[in-house]
Amino acid sequence: RGASQKFQNALEDTWQAIEDATIKIASEHKKSVHQVQHELHMGHSLLQSKHSKVSAWNSFIWKKGQDGNKENYGHSKYILEGIMKDFKDEYYSLTEEENANLIKEYKEYKAIKTTGQHISTKSKINDVTHTLKAVENELNSLCSRTGAETIMYMTRGTTNLPLHGVTFAAEGVQEFMESAMGINNQDLVSKLEGFVIQGMPGAAKNHQQRVAKVRALIHSKINEALQTTARDPNAKMQWVQYWRNIVKRYSVIIEGWPKQIPFANLSAVSSSLPELEMLLRKWQSGAIYWKRLTPEELEHMDKERDEGIENGAIAEKCQRVHSNKGKKSCRDANDDTTQHQRKKVYKSTEMVSSDDEEE
Repeated sequence: RGASQKFQNALEDTWQAIEDATIKIASEHKKSVHQVQHELHMGHSLLQSKHSKVSAWNSFIWKKGQDGNKENYGHSKYILEGIMKDFKDEYYSLTEEENANLIKEYKEYKAIKTTGQHISTKSKINDVTHTLKAVENELNSLCSRTGAETIMYMTRGTTNLPLHGVTFAAEGVQEFMESAMGINNQDLVSKLEGFVIQGMPGAAKNHQQRVAKVRALIHSKINEALQTTARDPNAKMQWVQYWRNIVKRYSVIIEGWPKQIPFANLSAVSSSLPELEMLLRKWQSGAIYWKRLTPEELEHMDKERDEGIENGAIAEKCQRVHSNKGKKSCRDANDDTTQHQRKKVYKSTEMVSSDDEEE
């Protein structure tokens, strides 16, 4: 850790030195800081560019590479060794005119060859990280000098960049969005990301999908832990009848549940993504877990619950009573659709024999 901290400190010192040098160059040459930064960034590759002069030996080797087959020389370091051995005499026997023709041909080939600069994903992430760090330092300095308070949000604009959103707020407005506006910063960044990538429908869809995914993971973790602790592969969490169907049945109880999140079905009480992610981390780390109860502990807790129900401290949940309880259902005599077909009942025999009629 000490070596890593030294490395980070060295990087920060270097970035600060570059920033100071940029400001100095801009002031001395009457240029904007942005222009100097752009020139430093784009000019870095020019400093590392290769020599523009084309040598006769490189032209000769290129020509042999076009005509011959490099597979005859094996791989890696043995390629150059084989070429030197086979073509050294031929190269020294070339005339000045032949060397000039080779150089000319090689220059024409280089002129029509297209090259591009590849920027890796890691370099993009580093660029974003260091730039945002420099911006945060500038905003903090601005706040110290002038008292200006700033809030900044950053999100990726494409799915090809695996980067989480970043929020920044100066010290005076750190709690503004959540306390005054009722908006969680992480929720806002999540919706912002969906809006940037997919438009207005994507803002809500992206947030809903992430919330639903975290909820599903939490439910799965709760059920898996319950089945392991209760030693019942069919056990499932029941929020409404938690005490009767879970605690008393399996003699287990959840420990470590955060106080700021109501203990109820997550689909009904919480839609804040940061709270759900915090809850998932606690289940995964073991901070929240199922605890087995001894018969004495269960009896004591059951007694305390009964006392709480009696004094009104605990509201016992029960099924809702039907609205028509105690009322007889009436049938409309004029409505043929509600009439039930009654089975015809005969008080006497349906068929009478001729002998009975004569009597």
